Parts: sequence; C-alpha cells; structure tokens
Amino acid sequence: MVILSAPNASPPGVRAGVWTDARTFALVLAALLVVRIAALMVSPLNLHFDEAQYWLWSRTLDWGYFSKPPLIAWVIAATTALFGNGEWAVRLGAALAHAAGAAAVYALAARAYGSRAALWAGLLWLTLPALWLSSFVISTDALMLPLWAAALYCFWRLKEAPSPGWGALLGLCVGAGALAKYAMLYFILCAALAALWSPAARRALLSWPGAIAGAAALLVLAPNLAWNAAHDFETVAHTASNANLGGRLFRPDELLKFLGGQAAVIGPVLFVALIWFLAKAARAPARLDETARTLLAFTLPPLVIIMAQALVSRANANWAAAAYPAASVLLAGWLAATTNGRRALWAALATQAALGAIVLAALALPTFADALGQGRAIKRMRGWDAMAAETAARASEAPYTAVLADHRAGYFELRYYWRDRSDLPPVRAWRLHAAPENHAEATDPMRPEDSARVLVVHMVKDYAPLVIDDFARVTPLGQSPLRVGSVEGALFYSRGEGYAEKPRDAAYEARLERIRDEANAQ
Repeated sequence: MVILSAPNASPPGVRAGVWTDARTFALVLAALLVVRIAALMVSPLNLHFDEAQYWLWSRTLDWGYFSKPPLIAWVIAATTALFGNGEWAVRLGAALAHAAGAAAVYALAARAYGSRAALWAGLLWLTLPALWLSSFVISTDALMLPLWAAALYCFWRLKEAPSPGWGALLGLCVGAGALAKYAMLYFILCAALAALWSPAARRALLSWPGAIAGAAALLVLAPNLAWNAAHDFETVAHTASNANLGGRLFRPDELLKFLGGQAAVIGPVLFVALIWFLAKAARAPARLDETARTLLAFTLPPLVIIMAQALVSRANANWAAAAYPAASVLLAGWLAATTNGRRALWAALATQAALGAIVLAALALPTFADALGQGRAIKRMRGWDAMAAETAARASEAPYTAVLADHRAGYFELRYYWRDRSDLPPVRAWRLHAAPENHAEATDPMRPEDSARVLVVHMVKDYAPLVIDDFARVTPLGQSPLRVGSVEGALFYSRGEGYAEKPRDAAYEARLERIRDEANAQ
C-alpha cells in the first residue's frame, strides 16, 4: 500500500464532473480576482517603500537593478502604462499574477490526481494566507511563484511525454521566473532531485527536449547575467548579503521562528497536514508512489535550504514560498482520497477563507485593522503621502537646491509622491557608508552642484549627528508630528548648507558602531 495512490487522470464516465470542477474553480478564481482588484482600488494605503522603489525602477527599464532582477519593473511599467500611476495600478500585477498561478496549480493537480483534487488544490492555493497579502502588494514573490507553478506544470508534461515544445516552455518559465527572483533557481535543484527519484523525470531531463529546456532558460536569463557582469554583479552580491552570515552562526530561535511563520504562510491546518505527511513519508519512504516522490522533490529543497539558513542566521517566512505550489498539489491529492482527509480540506479552506477575509478587510479598510489592534502590521504603508505633502510645503518655503533623505524609505516615497511635482527641488540620498547599500545611494547620492542649500529629511534620529557633520552649517527646522512607516514621531527637518561628505573611513565606522550600540542599549 502506498501513501498516495490516487489516479493520474479522471476515469471514463466522469467528464461531466471534470467540467463541473473546472467551472467551479474558474468562477471562484474570477470572483476572487475581482474582489482583490476592488480592494486595491478602494484601499487608502500608501505604497510600501519597496513598492515605491520598484515603481521608480519601472520609469527606466533595464535588464537588472541594484537589488532585484528586472521583471517586477517591467510588470509595473505595463500596468501603470495602462491604468496610470496610482497605488492600485502599481500593485495590479500581483493580483493578476497570483490568479495565473492558481490556474497553473489547478492544471498541475488535474494531471497528477484528477479534477476533484485539482479543484481542492486550486482553492487551497487561492486562499493561502500568504497569498491574500501577496495579492495586494507588488513583490518579486508575487511574480516568481506563478512562473514556478507554470514551470512545474511544463515539467510534468515533459515527464509524461518529452517534446521540444514542452521543453522550450519549461525553459522559458524557469528563465522568466529567475528574472523575477533568483530563488527560481531552486527549481534546477528540485528537478535534479526529481530525476533521482523518478525514472520518467530522469528520462525527460536527459532527452533532447530536456536540453532545449536548459538552453531556453539560459537564453532568457542571459541578458540579466550580462547586465550583472557589467555592474560588478551588484544584484547577485546584494542577494547573497541577505543571507547575513556575518553574525552568530547557530540560531535555533530563528529556526523556530521560521517554522512558526510557515503556519502563517500556508495556514495552520495545511501546515499540520504537511508535517504529518512528511513524518509518514520519512517512516516509510518506499511506500511513496512516483507522483508523490516527484512533488516532494519540488517541496523539500526550498524548505530544507531555508531552514538551514534560519538555523545559521535568519530567514524570512516567505523565503521558502517556492515549496508550496507542489506541496498544495501533494496535500490536495493525499487528503482528497479519504473521508477524514476531505474533512481536513474543508477545515483548511474554511480557516484560510476566514483569515483571508480579515486580511483583505484590514488592507482595504485600515480602520478595521486599528479596531482589531493590528494597525502596527500595516504601519509601513501609512503616512507617506502626508509626509511627502509636508516636505513639499517646507521645500516651497525657501529656494532649496535639493532635498536630502537620510533613509532609502524617505527617498523612494518622495520620488513616488512627488512624481507630478516638477516645481520641487531634486531628491537625493544620503550615503551611510562609503559603498552604496541600495539603489538610491548607488544612483542618486548627494551631488556637489546641489549642496548649497539643502532641506534635510531626518528619519533616523541616531544618524542625525553623522548627517549634520557632512554640512558646513546646519539649522534645525523642527520635528514633525507625522507617523510614517516604522518611524513614529521621529521625523524632523533641518536646513544644511555647504554639503561636503566626510570620509567613510575607519574612524567614521567606529563612531557609527558606537551610535548603534548606544541606541540598542536604550
């Protein structure tokens, strides 16, 4: 007896059921897409500063950017070209992409376990707690995950019957996914593990169509690799730096935090079901059928790699998201085969729908989040338009040559909310270290020709002495009562004249370290 033995396709005589399942899924998919877009349109939430950064990238299309591959900028350029530059239009690509991803998950599950399991897999994916939030925020995950699901479907078709067409489509999806987020490259490791566990997968990957897939992926990714080579591999270096391997390299507390975060990503019921399935598989791996082994090959590597990362340093909960398209199909196929399993699926769907309704309501109506005591969860998307308006008013009071932001958040938010204000001075970024640490510092640092009379926006009070030292003269202009992002009540302004950046040498770095130590001790 195997752990999973559901049929790989619907048997004869159930075509009406197949059509009903597909139609039900399509109706739910369309309804949720409409609801999510409506929530985007009515929400008063401002762009998170990462979203504002991506929007700024979309104004100048390229094959790469300081911290991310280029696909997110291309998508924002497309949606804003059609619908304008409002917050909802900047974010629209996320909702559309996740709808496409759900369709790919449904199609994959239909090939693996039949239409009824596919309906469950599609509905579970649509209602994952992480996707309620991710459909509202434009991010690299929102674009990478649908391409991962599409690539997995193409891989499955290639495994069933190798053909040049499916090989080319697989390569295009993997390459495009890597243009969204380099975590897509986990797919290669997953495919290698699938080839080890599945003779059909091994035959497909070692065939000419498999070679076509590899060539197509490399062809799509090549321009970004060339861009990185021309820019000292800054995107790759920034991605590697996120691993944060410079501190204490044994963090069981971070591992537990990461694992707890997975329950929030996929929901508590599915999280328990996944742990239960993995425990059963570990006790009796020989009882896994070929379908389960293949899906596990696309589930385990991202989870194990990020768990190891969490143990030695830290890891955000979303970093293992690539594991869940395959896991959703695997769990749907397993649970749909038994009565108790179907009860668990209903419980998972009800829980996820309820959590999703709360999340969506909080995003569309922030006062609802405040009433629940969860206003801090969305604080980084509030107050930026007011900050931009106040800064514009101050910048209009006197002839300034530039506005200097001491944090990238302020820089990107001002660039976005001042997008139609040609009457205001240019926005520049203050550099904390000698080498730039973000796109703002790399492309738009303070310039000598703009240094005569500068309005300084202080968002990080601990850095104020360092910022002030870069000017010949500084006049305090007072604190703002605004609460913006994660900075609560600390926003204040000054007028700086004669900017001349002090050397970012060893003495400067030592002073910065002392400032940080004192701030942490408070």
